[in-house]
Amino acid sequence: MTRDESRSCPFVTRQGCAVYEDRPGACRLYPLGRRASARTPGEERLKEKFFLVREPHCMGFQEEKTWTVSQWLNHEGMPDYNRMNDDWTRIIHSPQSLGSQDNQKKIQMFFMVSYNLDAFRKFLFQSRFFDHFRVEAELQERLAESDTELMKFGFKWLRFSLFGEPTLRIQS
Repeated sequence: MTRDESRSCPFVTRQGCAVYEDRPGACRLYPLGRRASARTPGEERLKEKFFLVREPHCMGFQEEKTWTVSQWLNHEGMPDYNRMNDDWTRIIHSPQSLGSQDNQKKIQMFFMVSYNLDAFRKFLFQSRFFDHFRVEAELQERLAESDTELMKFGFKWLRFSLFGEPTLRIQS
C-alpha cells in the first residue's frame, strides 16, 4: 500500500487493477482473511481459519450470489497460493533459531531466496551448488525455467541451510 492518507494500492488505476492476472494472494482472497498456523511442531499440514472482512468500500456484499469458502478459494485460484504460503509460514514461524543475530550470511541468504529469485537462480547455476547437492537433472531444468519451482526449492534450501533440516541430499 502507498503511504498516502488513503493507503491506496499502487496497482489500482482508473481502469482497475493493473496486475489483476498476477495479483497477490491477499487480493485474491479478499474479502476473506486467512489465519494459518502449525498444529504441532513438525506437522506438515497447517491449521487454517477463514474470516470475513466487511468494509464499506467492498461492493461484493451487495451482490445476490453467495459463496462458500471452498467455492471462493477455487474461483480465485487460491489452493496453489495457500500451499506456497504454508511453506513460507513453516520457515518464518519455525521454532528453530537462525543462531547468532550477527550471522549476516544466513540473513543475506534468507532475503535473497525470499525476495530476489533472479539472484537465487544465479546462486544455484553460477556456483558449484549442484556439485555439492544431489538435484536431478529434470529438476535443475525446471529450476532454470520456472519461478514457482524455484520458490519451492528455495523453501527447501532455507530449511536446510538455516535450520539444518534434511530437505536436501548432499553429494557423496
